[in-house]
Amino acid sequence: MNKIIFTACAAIMAAQAVFAQQGTTPVAVPPHRADEWAATDGLGRTLAPGSYPAPKKDRYVGIFYFIWQGAHGYDRHVAGGPGGGVVPKSPGDTVSPYDITELLKANPANPQYGPVHAFHHWGEPYFGYYLPDDEWIIRKHAQMLTDAGIDVIIFDVTNGPIYLPQVTKIAETYRKLRAEGEAAPSIAFIVNSAPEQTVQNIYNSIYKKELFKDLWFYWKGKPLLLCPPEAVTPEIGAFFSVRQSWAWSKGQKWFGDGKDKWTWLDHTPQSYGWHESKNRPEQISVAVAEHPVSNIGRSFHNWKQPEKPSTEKGLYFEEQWKRALEVDPEFVFVTGWNEWVAMRFKAGSAGQDFLGKKAKEGETFFVDLYNAEFSRDAEPANAVTADHYYYQLASFIRQYKGVRKPEAATGADKITVDGDFSDWRDAGTHYTDDRGDVLHRDHPGWGRIRSYTNVTGRNDIIAAAVASDGKNIYCYVRTAEGMSPRTDPDWMRLFLQVEGQQGATWEGFGFTVQHQPDNANVATLQRFTGAGGWSSGSEIKCRQRGNEMELVIPKKMLGIKGGKFALQLKWADNFPLSAGGIGWLDNGDAAPNARFAWRYVHE
Repeated sequence: MNKIIFTACAAIMAAQAVFAQQGTTPVAVPPHRADEWAATDGLGRTLAPGSYPAPKKDRYVGIFYFIWQGAHGYDRHVAGGPGGGVVPKSPGDTVSPYDITELLKANPANPQYGPVHAFHHWGEPYFGYYLPDDEWIIRKHAQMLTDAGIDVIIFDVTNGPIYLPQVTKIAETYRKLRAEGEAAPSIAFIVNSAPEQTVQNIYNSIYKKELFKDLWFYWKGKPLLLCPPEAVTPEIGAFFSVRQSWAWSKGQKWFGDGKDKWTWLDHTPQSYGWHESKNRPEQISVAVAEHPVSNIGRSFHNWKQPEKPSTEKGLYFEEQWKRALEVDPEFVFVTGWNEWVAMRFKAGSAGQDFLGKKAKEGETFFVDLYNAEFSRDAEPANAVTADHYYYQLASFIRQYKGVRKPEAATGADKITVDGDFSDWRDAGTHYTDDRGDVLHRDHPGWGRIRSYTNVTGRNDIIAAAVASDGKNIYCYVRTAEGMSPRTDPDWMRLFLQVEGQQGATWEGFGFTVQHQPDNANVATLQRFTGAGGWSSGSEIKCRQRGNEMELVIPKKMLGIKGGKFALQLKWADNFPLSAGGIGWLDNGDAAPNARFAWRYVHE
């Protein structure tokens, strides 16, 4: 996390050592059950079904969440926006965002950084250089984090301001999502600078007024607050479950023996905090990386930072997670999700450790992040990290929390593909997808970026089902409202993969169903052939009316033999194949979300 005040930077460096029912036929469907979803990430790694333990009780995951982007200026650093809110952009904000990665590409020997103390991005977030009050971003983050298994976002207010306008916007959006029947994480805060004033501000502004009470994250019966002990008055101590949280444990006076101490960052192997007994771990931290000033990046492993990093693989993240799984505490604190920016500083007369070397007096350095290797964001990026860390996060959360086993289908279902969808009421395995996630985007970006827009949301997929008999696989899908004309580009495509089947796949799927724009009763099943792309395909029967559609695929076309098999499937609308798998994040609607896929298991 960045430090607004340089003395805080120095301190860090010194410390180192629904049931949704819609359409012509009400069909009762289970909750989203995201922990049962499969996925193949951009590196070909799978969230492998059957490789996770059964669900465990009392396991929670929080993630460091940053809300200060834009609250301290753009082209130049300013004291802060009104009430800690996002600063209105001035006519002079015409240069930033300062993207360190791009600046280094343009001039490696002498990158043209922005002014000293101005905020710099280490790279471009996948969703652009956004601001934290963008509702489209808030909703997308809520969806992604809950799908991954995050229980609580922990707001970074370690620098003093509590960014109440941003907190309010996020909380109100989360409450709307929950009111709509969708999921959103709970909220908590971590405090460090000016702790007495900051904690009292949080308490008076939010908790004492019972604002967003339905979103508070409770720990041991009271709302969780991470703060230094000097801020804990009798009133604060009675109201909150308080834990002190800062970086590093070994040899650190603040950590002591670990009682009621939670690190947000710690060298591997991380120490755990405890509350009731030293033999009962309460919390441990897991970090994507540490700092460029400590030369511990995303590739750090086996006690060293390699000369040639493998930034995309998440080697440090993996080591930290393995330690967390070994300790198996009640709570894992992940650092982090969406930090993105750091202030520029110049080294003093004593020089400054930076990237494993000593920056000389007057040379630029950044404390918390620098580039893809030296950054701590699990959120997808337009960089070598892509969306790899998101699925790595989800996979390790599953190993930590465990997952439910999907119910297997048995026997044969009776489905007739005739445009009468009533036979789906009592047949098949049913799935749901988030309602309302086709929201359009139009919001200012950082600095010179006037607006980010996304109007690709079209058909809002809310439910699907799969059934089978001895010869065929049947698929059903439903949207929130009547489907758009099938002549629309990239209209309602189905992706399928038979588990265990050999052969080339595209983003984890071996088959796709593309609907013919001129014939509502026919679709085309295509197989991915590798370098040759997709086969010309075979016609299959399809019917669509209003907001519902069904189709049938002969098992022999999918290479399914026998009665025991498992399928992975997803629907997508207004998604161009040219976007690649990462494009399921923000093109039209994908069901289930992002790269995830539903599983249909038949025994």
